[in-house]
Amino acid sequence: MLSLLAECGPSTPTAWKANTTHVMDQENTIEALRRAEQKYRSIFEHATEGIFQTTPDGQYLSANPALARMYGYDSPEKLLAALTDIGRQLYVQPGRRSEFTFTMRQNGRVLDFESEIYRRDGSIIWISENARAVHDEVTSELLYYEGMVQDITRRKRAEDELRAKNAQLEADLEMARDIQQVFLPRKYPSFPQRLRLEESWLHFCHRYQPAERVGGDFFCVLPLSDMEAGVFICDVLGHGLRAALVTAIVRGLLEELTPIATNPSCLLTEINRSLLAIFRQTESPMLVSAFYLVVNVSDGEMCYANAGHPQPIHIQRAAGLVEPLQFQGIQGPVLGIFEKAIYENSHGKAAANDLVALFTDGLFEVETADDEYYGPNRLLAAMRRRLHLPAEQLFSEVVAEVQQACKCGQFADDMCLLGVELLRTGLGVSSRQFA
Repeated sequence: MLSLLAECGPSTPTAWKANTTHVMDQENTIEALRRAEQKYRSIFEHATEGIFQTTPDGQYLSANPALARMYGYDSPEKLLAALTDIGRQLYVQPGRRSEFTFTMRQNGRVLDFESEIYRRDGSIIWISENARAVHDEVTSELLYYEGMVQDITRRKRAEDELRAKNAQLEADLEMARDIQQVFLPRKYPSFPQRLRLEESWLHFCHRYQPAERVGGDFFCVLPLSDMEAGVFICDVLGHGLRAALVTAIVRGLLEELTPIATNPSCLLTEINRSLLAIFRQTESPMLVSAFYLVVNVSDGEMCYANAGHPQPIHIQRAAGLVEPLQFQGIQGPVLGIFEKAIYENSHGKAAANDLVALFTDGLFEVETADDEYYGPNRLLAAMRRRLHLPAEQLFSEVVAEVQQACKCGQFADDMCLLGVELLRTGLGVSSRQFA
């Protein structure tokens, strides 16, 4: 009898207690596993994102309700029954499943894998997949792919709309650039006007480079009479489409004010008054610097006025001098801000072979490699070293030198450089008298 009891189990309280504890541990482990499975099953069933497992050859093993709804099926079971060849039935783009599996083989996972897919009713949506390859822990055999799916159709449509708007904006900017280029002189007038262009006593050249597709720098040459040329340059604060629009306004004002364009101070005063009237109706102010020069080829007389613009440089080849154009009167403020701004005329004299260089601040306000600005003094020195060069060559070399000094290798602002070269003068005196 005792031997039978020994065979049937532990005969001491300690052994019986240990056995009972072991059984309870097993039951707790099983309960924990059951609860974990229930928890993750709940996540799987109620997730808002699609969750799936597929075989490597393209058949669904499991899918949650969110994925079924996303693909247009009433239940995961119907999805699994219908989609038996993912590569052929799901993806719109042929070979997309092959790209998916190739990436899996290379990286063991795919991230943000965006594709167009067919829903059950034949409609097309965009999805993004994140998935990984699952392998047997012992044999490393590939078992299946598992991952999550998001419907990104709304985002993709918004991106398509944005691309369409950007394409239209690009087209508009191209048109604006073309129009702005038309505004710039392609052929300069002759002075005296009866001469052919190659015989003109005045020679003009320019370098123009907007920072963006369109810019806020503008210049023009006005034939005021047979012997007089008006030379205008301006710089609108900022660059881009907004600044370009203001340059178009200034150009229109110049055409309207041609009758008084022989008097620089009067011209700038009227442009300032007109811009004030326009800018008062906008929410943000705009600043426009400008310089206007009238030169008479009969005797080299120059009359000019300034509106907050960089001083032009007068290159006097015969005298060997290169210096800023001198002012006797007040240099007025920028246009479009002050109602009672005063612009006064100053006078100078140009001899045969002289060159007057007008420019915007984008030419010299550039950051150099040593974290300084190139500045007007370096620009003056660069022109002084080249004072005997032809105007075209001088301008090309100066622009190249400044651009080479730029920290970023290019001009950050709109850049404009305009040259007025007096090749010869005629007998007589100026046919106009300036205030």
